[in-house]
Amino acid sequence: MIAKTFKWIGCHQVTAFFIITFVITWGLGFSYIAVMNGKYLVLPLMFLATCGPALAGITVACISGSNRPSAKKRISWIAFFISWIVVTVAFIANHLFINKGPVSTALVVLVAISALPVAFIVNLVYTRYSIVRGFQLKSFRSGAIPAWIIIALLVFPSLTLISALISRLLGPESPSFSSLPATGFGLAGLIVVKLLSQFFFFNGTGEEVGWRGFALPRLQVYASPLVAGLILALLWVPWHLFLWIGEGKAVLTISFWVNSCLLHIPSGIILCWCYNRSRGSVLVAGIAHASANTVVAFLQPLELNIMIIVLFVFVAVIVITDQMWKRLPEDHPAVQKALN
Repeated sequence: MIAKTFKWIGCHQVTAFFIITFVITWGLGFSYIAVMNGKYLVLPLMFLATCGPALAGITVACISGSNRPSAKKRISWIAFFISWIVVTVAFIANHLFINKGPVSTALVVLVAISALPVAFIVNLVYTRYSIVRGFQLKSFRSGAIPAWIIIALLVFPSLTLISALISRLLGPESPSFSSLPATGFGLAGLIVVKLLSQFFFFNGTGEEVGWRGFALPRLQVYASPLVAGLILALLWVPWHLFLWIGEGKAVLTISFWVNSCLLHIPSGIILCWCYNRSRGSVLVAGIAHASANTVVAFLQPLELNIMIIVLFVFVAVIVITDQMWKRLPEDHPAVQKALN
């Protein structure tokens, strides 16, 4: 039975990825509601739930053997320990400086335990020596990576600022720059803290490692970047269901889901574009995702309709410029080389 299941997973990697992703995240979905209601002891389960896409991708890749490197690498628990310390500090810093919350020994211990799956993903994907032998998911590619890191940092903040400026011209409901929590170096420091927190929890780890790092290159074996991006975006939206329930969003209304789709579809295509143009860098996709959530956290309120229009205009430009309706060459680094 197990052998047949593993064989099926190897032959249907993308389908298996989506199934396992939703089983993990929705199966532990109650943890979002519990944590939002003050039951912090289930925080480790919430972290695990949000890492669903990455853990699903890692599981399928290991079972199918599709991410095995040609040469074995050393296993390093030191690299994992450093990853664990870094992600724990990033969360505590965000809690202290952004959320203005109290820090206690109990909180640090709870966060350290909760951060274990995040540290596992960071170690596996972003460090040279991973604790899982025979797995490889490249995050750093040759080529113009420094340039694309800068683009990833700026693309969503630029689009958000354009939306904010248009909002200020058209009406009173627009972000107030005077309401920013600090100025100068103080503001820069807060932005760095928030960006790192968003990257590790969970934009560049739990999400992008799975959605773009695993699923996208496999979808692009059969589909164009535009179609692959649309498929991911349409599944990305309902994946957030229990998080949004915990946050008290109006998930029982049609308008909420329409607006969510209108925001996530262009955003997903932009992330797909970043991943492909950086020649398959999960790091670039993760930074772009984290920067989007960072700028939104500082610039409120945003006029939703204007933001959607700006995103779709930009998507139209990159789709036409890159001809994203055409499939990528088989030897493109953002296309999986072989599927079992």
